[in-house]
Amino acid sequence: MLKKELELEERLGLLEREVKLLGDEAEKGKLDIEEGVDSLKIEIESLKMTLAELIPGFKDKFKRVKNVVLKEFDPEWMDRE
Repeated sequence: MLKKELELEERLGLLEREVKLLGDEAEKGKLDIEEGVDSLKIEIESLKMTLAELIPGFKDKFKRVKNVVLKEFDPEWMDRE
């Protein structure tokens, strides 16, 4: 093989390893986010259960408020405040 071809193959190998590492980092980041979301879901459900025990009619009130929020608020807009 020519020297130039060897250099190109070596650079290609380095790029492949770099892409794999970046992919691994992205996957780890995704898993970290999913773990955080799952943790938040557990916290929210715990809060809802606690409030349901403490406040009569909480479940119905929560459904009504949630429906209003879903109709009146854009989640992307809320992030900009």
